[in-house]
Amino acid sequence: MGGGIMMTNGVAISVNTAQRLYWFGRYVQRAETLLRELVNSYDYVIDRDVDDGRKLYAKLGIEIEYNNALDFLKQGVYGEHGASIELIITWARENAIETRHLLDERGFSTLNKIFNHIVAGRESVVSPTTLEEMIDHFALILGIFSSELGRPKAYHFIRLGQQIERFDLILRLYDGIDLVNAELEAMNVIARRLNHHYQPLQITSSDIPKALEAVNGVINRVIQENISVKETEQTLQSQG
Repeated sequence: MGGGIMMTNGVAISVNTAQRLYWFGRYVQRAETLLRELVNSYDYVIDRDVDDGRKLYAKLGIEIEYNNALDFLKQGVYGEHGASIELIITWARENAIETRHLLDERGFSTLNKIFNHIVAGRESVVSPTTLEEMIDHFALILGIFSSELGRPKAYHFIRLGQQIERFDLILRLYDGIDLVNAELEAMNVIARRLNHHYQPLQITSSDIPKALEAVNGVINRVIQENISVKETEQTLQSQG
């Protein structure tokens, strides 16, 4: 669904731009969350449970192998799997480049700084201190793009991506519907701002795969319903 124009708060935005902002928000949130999980799991791997890292990634449907605690960090950042920090940051940066004209310069430059650091450190040892510094940088980016003050309405797509990613990861990692009530409420508020025809999503089932499918489909509902309403209004105007 790359083409088309939708309206949000009276502002026209292409579907492609909306999706890229949304996925930028998701990838930044994903990187920050997984970095925190990496650091926490490292503490267990090093002196409590050597298999804790494998258990962490199993929750994401990924098999990971490592020789020791530091190798675990290396595999988390540079491993050949879909949850590697390097890959997630690359995806975030690609979406940021395509929407740079809408993004805060500090946020964009901070993301570039992280990306360049990651690329330059492929052959180096990955330390917990390095990851904690990256977490601080991502917290800065999330803070910048979460603020509504003086921001264009398009930023709501970034915030929607952040909230949906939080819902998704909390549910996968901690396996509890009751833990994501705040994320669901915030997601519905943002989706409603983007499309006032949006009907809030209610999660009543403890079926986690079903809940994940529903929440991950919210962005399509926001965009499709928005475009459908816009096209209907245009048809009525032309007939009038």
